[in-house]
Amino acid sequence: MPRWTFRKQFVLTLSCFVIGAVMYLNSIFYQDSRRISTFQRKSIEEFEKTRKRIEEKDRNYIIYNRVPKCGSMSLTTLCYRLGAANGFKVASPYEDGEKPNKNEEDQMHFVNFLHEQRPGYMYIRHQYFIDFTKFGKKQPIYVNMIRDPVERFESFYYFSRFGNERGGGGASSRMSEIRRQESIDECIQRRRQECIKPYWQVVPYFCGQDAGCMTRSQWAVEKAKQNIKKNYVFVGILEDLDNSLKIMEAILPSYFNDALHVYHNPENERMKHETHTRNKKDTSTAARDFLKSETSLKLEYDLYEFVKSEMENLKSILF
Repeated sequence: MPRWTFRKQFVLTLSCFVIGAVMYLNSIFYQDSRRISTFQRKSIEEFEKTRKRIEEKDRNYIIYNRVPKCGSMSLTTLCYRLGAANGFKVASPYEDGEKPNKNEEDQMHFVNFLHEQRPGYMYIRHQYFIDFTKFGKKQPIYVNMIRDPVERFESFYYFSRFGNERGGGGASSRMSEIRRQESIDECIQRRRQECIKPYWQVVPYFCGQDAGCMTRSQWAVEKAKQNIKKNYVFVGILEDLDNSLKIMEAILPSYFNDALHVYHNPENERMKHETHTRNKKDTSTAARDFLKSETSLKLEYDLYEFVKSEMENLKSILF
């Protein structure tokens, strides 16, 4: 083959390769640009939904219907300090033997009570979600915090037996000493009802006052998700508490300005230590897997993963 022909073919082949590579890289860049554009569009849409949800609420009132064993004592203390710093009133009433579910008359009484308070008012209590629109009122701001369901179960289990450093809990210590000292693994092995059919549920706090919300059903989970999407400005995750507080600072500054800094001050750190559950024992992987997949906690995980996803969306927008 003549030398010049070989060179021409080599140049032609190399040129085709370069052109092909450029076209390929351009297509990849175009696809990435489209993906980035789609992500940005979705982020803007999510931010607009959050902004609209806040604007639709009665921002004079905020309800933290706190879920037990989700850091709620420390967060309540934080809210009192933020109230003093940011100029709003905080009330966290407690009645011995109170129940989180209310009949319709009690719901109406609560709705009227809240609207009798001076604007700039935060109400904190262990109670299930109440729909203010049923009683002809604008929905207040709702916020909450949840945690990993098995971690919460462990905390409740040992809290009911041994309480915390402040002397709270331990009411179930009237049980036999053998039963009291049982680990969660032993409780499951002996088929105790409190471990086979966990009593302490998160779903009703978001599902609301309907009788179906207490049924440990997929319907209740879906209703809880609907309420979170429509009626809650934010639900945080205890395992990602710092970012949860940063989000609340960003979207509700009149209530949560400087929340992260205040939460980590020495006095609040002491409160967190005092409210730790005493005598917690390690739970085996097998026991944790059983609770997660063979009990009603699998419904709790459905809701938990939903809340995590919602929070991740907000993090991607704000940070």
